[in-house]
Formats: sequence, structure tokens, C-alpha cells
Amino acid sequence: MRRKLLFFLAVALALLVAKAPARLVDGLVAHATDGGLRLQQAEGSLWHGRGVLASRDASGRSLTPWLPLAWDFDSAALGRLAVGWTFSSSGSPVGAVEASATGVKISQLALHAPADTALSSIPHPAARAGWQGDLTIEAPTWQCPPDGRCSGEARLLWRGARSALFPGRQFGDYELRVTARAGDLRSQLATLAGAIQASGQGEAPYGKLPRFDGRISGDPEFLSRLPAIAGGAARPTGQPGQFDIHWPPR
Repeated sequence: MRRKLLFFLAVALALLVAKAPARLVDGLVAHATDGGLRLQQAEGSLWHGRGVLASRDASGRSLTPWLPLAWDFDSAALGRLAVGWTFSSSGSPVGAVEASATGVKISQLALHAPADTALSSIPHPAARAGWQGDLTIEAPTWQCPPDGRCSGEARLLWRGARSALFPGRQFGDYELRVTARAGDLRSQLATLAGAIQASGQGEAPYGKLPRFDGRISGDPEFLSRLPAIAGGAARPTGQPGQFDIHWPPR
């Protein structure tokens, strides 16, 4: 009897998803990101569809499209008493999402975006310094129970980091690793390559403001304008071309 009931519920859910329009995904994306991301040109249904992911700038007045996105309903998740979707971009997998009574699970996430597009929605002067380069976000598994205390690991790569304020100059390549345990976040920044060296560690206990402490060093002339674009987070150490980074600013 229980198996028949589960089968009936699975079929009913599949029919609902098949008929639901793709534009509902835009509303889900906007809600999950507080309006920072939207899905434009949505076509198809929740079962199978496509669109273009766009970022809203910090002023909230414009959207910049950057990622063609397609999704397919994962019928295998029904056997785990969950609903799930797989996502791809231009034929390449970018991740999967599964939701159940125990929470939401994101797996095999691999997103690529231009730095200016990804950072434009951050409402801080330091994020609006004309940053350029290529960003990659990877997360093998990220799981969030209903109470929001997520656990998982993620990796952010920023290759060819540079700013429009420094024409013709590059900072370098950087890696930020993030670990979450029951809602508590810890991060570690390291330089992979480049003349501008940056390192540091951060933490964000669940429900509290994040903190970050690090150091950046390099060509003194090149970094002379850093305090002006860092929103008070960069302070000279007294050594030429060396700055301490603290967030929140001290």
C-alpha cells in the first residue's frame, strides 16, 4: 500500500512539474538570491527548460546576462523521496539540485563567470572598482537542512585578476577555499601566481557577521591606490608595498 501511494504521489508531482511554466524558475532564482540573480528568456517548463542567467548591478537598475542555462527534471530523485534537477550550460554540466524533507543538496557545482558580472551585485565600493578576470566556483557537495545551517566545501578561483583602475596591469591568480560545518563558515585565501601576493583567513559563525584578516603585498607604486578602492579594508603596514586587510575595517 505504501509503495502504491508513493508511486501515485510521484506521478502526480511529475504531472504538476511538467505543466508548470519555465518562468516560475525566474521567481525561484530571484527569491533564493534576494533579487541578485534573475533568469531571462525562460522557455519550456519546470520539467525541461532553458534561459539565460543574469546578474543585477548594485544599484538594482540593470541586469547583465552571462550564463545560458538549461535544466532537466531528475526522475531518479523520486526514488529517494526527493525532487531534483540537473543543470547544464551550452551542453556542459554545471551541477544538480535536490530537495527533500531533510533540506536542499547541491552537488557537482561548476560555474564560470566574468569577474565584473559576478561582483556587480555586491553593494560595496570595493566590488565596483572595474574588476576583471575569470571566476570559477566549484562545490562538490553543499547541503542545507531546513534550519539553514549548511555544510559543505567550495572553491573559488579568480584567474587574471585585474582592475580598470590599473590599465595594463594584472594582480594574479587566486584561490579561496570555503568550508561550512553546521552553518559556521571558514575561508582561506592563497595566491596561485602573480606579482601581487595575497593571503588570509576568514570566518563567519552562523548568524554573525563575517570577518577576514589577511595581507597583500607587491609593487609599491602599483598598490598605492589600493586603500582608495578597498573601502577602508586596506591599511599600510609601514613596509613599502605591504598592506594588512581587515574586514570589517578596523
